[in-house]
Amino acid sequence: MKDVKISFSEYALENGRMAQIAVLIYIGASDPRPILDEAVMKFANGRSYHELIDANLDNPWMRVILENINDMPQINFDPKKKHL
Repeated sequence: MKDVKISFSEYALENGRMAQIAVLIYIGASDPRPILDEAVMKFANGRSYHELIDANLDNPWMRVILENINDMPQINFDPKKKHL
């Protein structure tokens, strides 16, 4: 897994549970799919998760893993208040 890098954050939910988000990026020269499949499996360690993959499949070197997404607060989207 030396060619897989991870950006990771953990945050508290309103219900007292913790949630995690991780971005796994493969920087090697081989086919990224099997390597990232294995990295995701090892990272999840048998726990339930959501995995996001680039919709256009033009960036197969990255996966985003989310835990407890259903427990996150849901509010109406207002682009005047919530944006990058």
